Amino acid sequence: MGEIGGDRRLGVEGILYWSGREGCARMRAMDRDAVEKSLGYRFTDEAWLRQALTHPSVDQKRSTNLAYERLEYLGDAVLELVVSRELFTLYPKADEGELTKLRAGIVSRQHLAGLCRRLGWGEELEMSPQLEKTGGRQTQSVLANTFESVIGAVMMDSNYQAARKVSLALLKDSLSRAREYLSVNFKGQLLELLQAIDNVAPTYETQPVDETSPAGPFVARALWHGMELARAEAASKHKAEMAAAQEALRQRRWEK
Repeated sequence: MGEIGGDRRLGVEGILYWSGREGCARMRAMDRDAVEKSLGYRFTDEAWLRQALTHPSVDQKRSTNLAYERLEYLGDAVLELVVSRELFTLYPKADEGELTKLRAGIVSRQHLAGLCRRLGWGEELEMSPQLEKTGGRQTQSVLANTFESVIGAVMMDSNYQAARKVSLALLKDSLSRAREYLSVNFKGQLLELLQAIDNVAPTYETQPVDETSPAGPFVARALWHGMELARAEAASKHKAEMAAAQEALRQRRWEK
């Protein structure tokens, strides 16, 4: 595999050092065995795992690519494909709309963050002292990003088949219980989350997709502080708003 932002070498007590034009930065020890045991995968190149567990707050220059952002991008795509294929096989009678909702529930920020929390990966994440003091290790977006990044790291360390095998093992129970996500009150979750930020509730604008067919289907836009968080279509106004809230929870545009 190619180098990630310069040469890599292990220092005393298993602490990783990154070196190159930008100098050398000392990073805290990582319990590699614990992470790999929970993951069910042994890395050939530990540097990929280190990058997956490095928050952007400790890589301010960004050009060095030490943080997890690129791996997060890759892991997100891998999970979308793996989950899509598996749901297609598990639910042969489900139509496109239902499959999309099932997938959205499984790859949602909330769900991936919960998995990452239970696996303990957040505790191994390298982040700035400031972020850690403000509860960064328990932040939903950070944990979800970390989960995706680790999957991306497996992909780069090996190949898609290895990343698929790991993903399916970690998501086995979630996939078997996928239909439970259809009954989740996504509007309630979005309301609770946004009101906790500044006590302002989201609003919804819903209208027929075709003005000549007032009975539906409908398209709903989830709005907050005038910003569109997401939009979705469904057969009824209620379902469209619920789907828009679910998509808003997945995209989390207010954090970007």
